[in-house]
Amino acid sequence: MGTLGVLVLGNVFEGVLVGLALAVAKTAWDTSHVRVETEDRGEAGIVLRVLGHATFLRLPKLLDELEALPRDREVRLELGGLRHLDHACTAALEGWAAARVQALTASSNSTS
Repeated sequence: MGTLGVLVLGNVFEGVLVGLALAVAKTAWDTSHVRVETEDRGEAGIVLRVLGHATFLRLPKLLDELEALPRDREVRLELGGLRHLDHACTAALEGWAAARVQALTASSNSTS
């Protein structure tokens, strides 16, 4: 609708530029969007689903969601809904998982 308005009020060149700018903005929005869903399954633990595009732009949001999870519960991380996972998010998820396994192992060894 923005492109059409510029075409009517301006000229074709301005309309093309506005159309390109809107396309770039929409693509940037789509590729930087990640959704995190949490499902509590009681004794079976927590399921955390990550959907969309996990890029370094949304890494702080993803890490905040992971750190907010209870440390004394089992967590199943489902990444099947991701369309893209960049290197920074991959490294962060692997680091989080390794630290979580290490903490659970340490707590189970101290209770034994």
